[in-house]
Amino acid sequence: MNTQSQQIIKLDEVYSTTKSTKLGGYFFRKVKNLKSTFNLVEVPKKADKSLILLVTSCVIFLALTIGIFLHRFGQPVDQFIPGYGNVAITTNVYRQQVLSDYLKTMTATILEENPQSIRTKAVTFRAMTQATLEELDPIRKGFVIMFLQDTQLLKISAEKQVSLLMGVNLSGVNLQGINFRFNNLQGVNFKNADLRGADLRRTKLNNANLTNSCYNNYTLFDKKFDPVAARMRKIEQSQICS
Repeated sequence: MNTQSQQIIKLDEVYSTTKSTKLGGYFFRKVKNLKSTFNLVEVPKKADKSLILLVTSCVIFLALTIGIFLHRFGQPVDQFIPGYGNVAITTNVYRQQVLSDYLKTMTATILEENPQSIRTKAVTFRAMTQATLEELDPIRKGFVIMFLQDTQLLKISAEKQVSLLMGVNLSGVNLQGINFRFNNLQGVNFKNADLRGADLRRTKLNNANLTNSCYNNYTLFDKKFDPVAARMRKIEQSQICS
C-alpha cells in the first residue's frame, strides 16, 4: 500500500483501543455478574441448574467470540503510518474500511440495477474490484471472491468476457469451492492459495502462478491440465494449506 498517496483519515473514537478494551471487558463483567446472581438464587431442581449452566455457557461463548473478534479487527492503535505523526490509521482498520466500502457500493449497485444493466457495468466492476483487492490482505480478499461468486458476478463477467480478476494477486487466499469456470485468470498469482474443490475448467491460466497452491480430488481441471507441472500441491481435506 502506497501510504503517501492514500487519503489520511483520522481515527474515530469507535476504533480506539480503550473502546475495544472496555467493550471486551464489559461482556466478561456481565458473565461474572450473571454467575454471582445464579449463586444468590435458590435453585430447587436439578433441571433448573442444568438450564442455568446452559445459559451461562452460552454467555461465556458469546463473550469469547466477541473478544476474539475485537482482538482480530481491533488491534492496538500504535502502528502509525510513517511520516504523519499522530494523524494515523492502522493498516487493519484501513483494510476493513476498504472492504466495507466495496461491499456496500457493489451491493447497492446490484440492488438498484436490473440484471441486464449489471452486465453492462462489468468494466466498472472490474476496476472497482481490482483496486480493492490491491489494498486487502488474503483473508479479506477471500471475502471479496466469495461475494463475487454469490452475486453471480464471476459468471456474468465470464459471459461478457470481461475478466474481473485478470492479473490480480490472490496469493495465500482461501478459494475453496470457488467456481472460476470460463473466467479469464491470466497472470493471476495463486501462489500458496487454497484451491481445494475449486472449478478451474475452461479457465484461461496463461502466465498464472500456481506454485505451491493446494488442490485435492475435488478440484476440477481441464483434461489436458497438469497440476504437477504447474507446481501445485495435492493435499487432503483435513490438512492445512500453507
